[in-house]
Amino acid sequence: MQAIVRLINPKRGMYAAEIEGSGEFVIFELLDSSEPEIGDLISHSDFYTMGGETFKNLTQGCEFDVSVENVCGQNLVRQQCFL
Repeated sequence: MQAIVRLINPKRGMYAAEIEGSGEFVIFELLDSSEPEIGDLISHSDFYTMGGETFKNLTQGCEFDVSVENVCGQNLVRQQCFL
């Protein structure tokens, strides 16, 4: 699966990436020093798996550790990343 990073809250280390073809967003906390940027294409076998995971950043050519917090629709993205 692939997703594009659409929103970042650097104060909380929270990210939202739009899962291609689904209209849903994976919300994750960064647990690594390799920081994705808005527009980066990331991949994982299953963005719906919660907890600790390793995502691949296809744009930057690296892997990074995250804690997947939620998968939600666009209407909840800001709430999930900024509260």
